[in-house]
Amino acid sequence: MIKHIKNGLIVTTLVFLTISTATTSKIDTAAREGHTLYPEMQEMLETNKEKVEAEKLEAEAKRAEEHEKQKQINKYLTETAMNELAEKNAEPAKTLVGTYQLTAYIATGNCCASGVYPTVNHTVACNSLPLGTRIYIEGYGEYVVEDTGGMGGGVIDVFVGSYGEAINFGRRSANVYIIED
Repeated sequence: MIKHIKNGLIVTTLVFLTISTATTSKIDTAAREGHTLYPEMQEMLETNKEKVEAEKLEAEAKRAEEHEKQKQINKYLTETAMNELAEKNAEPAKTLVGTYQLTAYIATGNCCASGVYPTVNHTVACNSLPLGTRIYIEGYGEYVVEDTGGMGGGVIDVFVGSYGEAINFGRRSANVYIIED
């Protein structure tokens, strides 16, 4: 009896597979030939196809919009960075105050007239410019008047690190500018 049930199940399965394959084959053939085997199915396929196409177009439009926004942001950031860099690298406004005689001096161990200790490549002494004035000495760079001394009105004394440097510096002339803030 089990043998008969087994054989019956095998036959039923084979019949089912044959019918399924034939139906699928008919649907595929009908679809390829443009026949409408099942109008409801065809309508569903068309509706879904239109929906998928609409979603694709919407996604593409969204990507294009996001891409355009990112381009605008990048452009703004680049322009901002370039402006900041230009401002940073721009030379401050300078006003020529005249040609000065330059001499050099070294530390005595005391503070400057402004109350700070002198710094190489930063401090100068001058009697004709107010303490705290930022100056540009042509050919030498920027300095700050932080000290006074026994020199005349047209002389700037540049602070250097050693007696040998001061002797080598000697006496020179250069145009001097006040740096505007």
